[in-house]
Amino acid sequence: MKNTMAEDKIVADQTIATKVIEKLREDIINNRFETGSRITIKEISERYGVSPMPVREAFRTLEGEHFLEINPYKGATVLRIDEQFVRDVYGILRALECLLYETALDEIDEEIIQKLRCINEQIRVIAELPYGAAEYVDLNTRFHNTIMEHSKNQKALEMYTHYHEIISTIRKKYTPVPERIRIGIEQHEKLIDALEKKDALLVKMAVDEHIKSALENFMTQFNHGK
Repeated sequence: MKNTMAEDKIVADQTIATKVIEKLREDIINNRFETGSRITIKEISERYGVSPMPVREAFRTLEGEHFLEINPYKGATVLRIDEQFVRDVYGILRALECLLYETALDEIDEEIIQKLRCINEQIRVIAELPYGAAEYVDLNTRFHNTIMEHSKNQKALEMYTHYHEIISTIRKKYTPVPERIRIGIEQHEKLIDALEKKDALLVKMAVDEHIKSALENFMTQFNHGK
């Protein structure tokens, strides 16, 4: 019984730490802490109403993600999220997507291809609607997850999920424009064709085009919103 209780507490602590990481990351991205300002474990513990332990873990995690720079005995300094930061994360996502799709190729059958075409047609339907941008984000994620869930590289998938979460948090402030959605639809078609042919090179080319286009479109909005 004691062991079970201890395990439950560890799980609870991990859950709280995850929530603190997500909340602190989002607050930094949304400029609720000024770039260059110093925050302390005590300050964040009181702000979020949690114990110091999950905040300490959040500081370490966000230091690894380059959101914070820890200063021994002085808390942490909030780092700037700039264009290079965003480009670096997109670069990681591009490499991971290529790997994930390549390792999923053997599992891609006609049923999966039809699922992808169906999702892409749903995107085509909502592309010009007033609420289309919000639905596009969800459908686009579902499109790519439909492929990735068949990947044989779980470590790469975990890394992708982590970095995609970072970009998704940053992108919450920016809405995809209809032109970007229309371009995304056509790029999805190229990716579907490459997957259907089981051609790894064509898949890589389709991913490169899709990621580069998404990045440049986002950077236009990102730099415009500074």
